[in-house]
Amino acid sequence: MNAVPASGGSGELVLLGEGCTGTGATGLEALAVRSGLRARTLTPPTGDGEGDWTARLTGFLGAQDSPDRMVLAAEGRACGAVFELADRHPERVVAVVAIAPEPPADVPAPGLACPVLVLPDPDDGSGPAVERFLTELRREPAEEECPVRNRALCPADLHEPSVMRRFAAAGPVHRLASPGSVPTWVVTGYEAARAVLADPGLRGDTATTAGYRPQPVGLAAVHPGDADTITVDAGEHDRLRGLVERHLTEEWVDSLLPRLRRVTDGLLDALPRDREVDLVAAFAVPLPVAALCVLLGVPEPDRPYLADWLVRRVPTPPPAAHEDVDAYLGGLVAERRKRPADDLLGRMCAAGGDAVRDEEVVAAARLLLVSGARPTTTLLGNGVAALLARRDRWRLLTGDPDAVAGPATEELLRHVTPYPVGFARRAVAPVDAAGVRIPAGHRVLASLTAANHDPAVMPHDPAAVPPAGAARGPDPGRAPYPHASFGHGRHACLGAGFARAVVRTALGALARRFPGLDLVPGTRELHYRRSRVRYLLTLPVLLGPEEPEHRA
Repeated sequence: MNAVPASGGSGELVLLGEGCTGTGATGLEALAVRSGLRARTLTPPTGDGEGDWTARLTGFLGAQDSPDRMVLAAEGRACGAVFELADRHPERVVAVVAIAPEPPADVPAPGLACPVLVLPDPDDGSGPAVERFLTELRREPAEEECPVRNRALCPADLHEPSVMRRFAAAGPVHRLASPGSVPTWVVTGYEAARAVLADPGLRGDTATTAGYRPQPVGLAAVHPGDADTITVDAGEHDRLRGLVERHLTEEWVDSLLPRLRRVTDGLLDALPRDREVDLVAAFAVPLPVAALCVLLGVPEPDRPYLADWLVRRVPTPPPAAHEDVDAYLGGLVAERRKRPADDLLGRMCAAGGDAVRDEEVVAAARLLLVSGARPTTTLLGNGVAALLARRDRWRLLTGDPDAVAGPATEELLRHVTPYPVGFARRAVAPVDAAGVRIPAGHRVLASLTAANHDPAVMPHDPAAVPPAGAARGPDPGRAPYPHASFGHGRHACLGAGFARAVVRTALGALARRFPGLDLVPGTRELHYRRSRVRYLLTLPVLLGPEEPEHRA
């Protein structure tokens, strides 16, 4: 088992406030350069409280140009915001420098996933102390301290096939070194990943942050959202899955296609033909939500309410229980009990009868909504962008949308891989993963990116190893390779067949109606946010002339 260094450094040194560490911004910028970092100063918010700094820093993390990895340096009241954001986003915060926190109680409890330097006063000794700290960040752990020297992978690494290929080439299992984190192993390779995902000795019953630490009790206890099937009791988990799986058959999903086409065409009808369109905001975001509403039988006037919840409220920290949504879904279930309907809510109620409680149907519906919207949006946005990057591949789709939309969907699932890793699972007893014994209590991750680009399964994958002169990207014109994008085993995606139908319908409609679709001239770079999901923030396109004779 070899150590493979992950790519990328610590990113940037982000300073909260002018001269926030007592050495002055100019001095810290010089320290940053010597430490291999680029310094950036965030201007103070309108107020001076910790809450104001939290909002300021949260906005920065969501900006298009914010780095994937960063060191945060703060002084005074801003320290509380830095500690909070480092705990909430351990996948992006490499280290924290805190000078004279106000009040002193803001000093974080042990267990923060990243290294922390706390200095009591912003005196003349701050500069040398900070420089030593930054220098240490550049060093790998000593061999005797950690026999496997892979540091925690940042989101950009997890989504990058070339990085994960280096891990896979060195062996199928690797331990990651991340101070303060639960010991974590990453498994690469298609067969190894599937074996881990199906192993009954690995349980997905503990909510973890992106840094693979158990969440604080206050966060783990709230409405788990898309972690519902991870945190519930195993028996309850199987029961919820059974409620949905028996109805989402290929035959019934196919019967929904006319409704999906109407929703898709309705969104495309509303797009302007004579100016730039953000295909993410105008199509990739609203379509999955509308499709899920069709699946569940949500009345059309109520769909903006659920769209606001899924698009705006669910991603906004701190997580909240959102009892109003449960109450709304409960009202729909009560209506189905009185008046059956041929939608998923109606089918679950009719099939289960009195043996299925309303609360279970609500939980199953909430699970599908939360876990089904973002990945499908990601697949649509990132997938169309990947096809437009090579006009010959887009033309393959537009030449015969009916024949190519299906294979293109599978190729984009493999190439885009909306979730780069499966949920972290806990070993309840020592388990064997591809010949490596993993102790009980450790976390195990399956790299779906590595599985989807495994040369043992797809030896001629241009997305991972392009031939000389060829561009990376999906090839929708060939027979699809197998992929693990929907997971495997007990926690495999419930709505995989429905998600495929939505994306297939969307690609076919775009290709038929707007074969000239292309990026806005002059677009040099597309901006992605890399977290647990790597998604496009915007996709500026021109639709081109519409071909009405090809409307579905």
